[in-house]
Amino acid sequence: MKTKELTITALCCALTAILAPLTITLPFTLIPFSLSLIPIFLTGAVLPKRHAFLAIVLYVLLGLIGLPVFSGFASGVGVLAGPTGGFVIGYPFTALAVAWAVEKRFSLPRYAIGAAIGMVVCYLPGSIWYAVSAGVPYGQALLATVVPFVLWDALKAVLAGAAAAALRRALPRVLQPAV
Repeated sequence: MKTKELTITALCCALTAILAPLTITLPFTLIPFSLSLIPIFLTGAVLPKRHAFLAIVLYVLLGLIGLPVFSGFASGVGVLAGPTGGFVIGYPFTALAVAWAVEKRFSLPRYAIGAAIGMVVCYLPGSIWYAVSAGVPYGQALLATVVPFVLWDALKAVLAGAAAAALRRALPRVLQPAV
């Protein structure tokens, strides 16, 4: 990995670690409203697949070793065992899905497809794990973990897409994949 790639990968990890802990607790679900998907979508939109995946894996590892980077400034393996653990596991794959969609050429339609796939990739393990950990039927898990968040997460994807487009225009040489 070149210095430029390493730096951008580390910055994406750091941005995720800064924004993901910021949450709003909702009274009807154990899943908080968080900003985590904004930097995860952005990471996928500005980094090549491998680097996007690694940036978010590094973020998860930072939380697992005890840095308070998960929702609500939580950390540790207990987060993965808790109701939000499936979402955390899905985060690197969410970034990978977005990066895969824009790998050949960044465009907002390609990004939107990647973000939509990324949301499914995040929601699937998250809602399944919530159902298992909370001991509720899967339909109830979907009502608690997906339905209240899908429009907000789509808005986060739009914000991240706009930021990615602006970054790609402002820093085209920096964000060019190495040949």
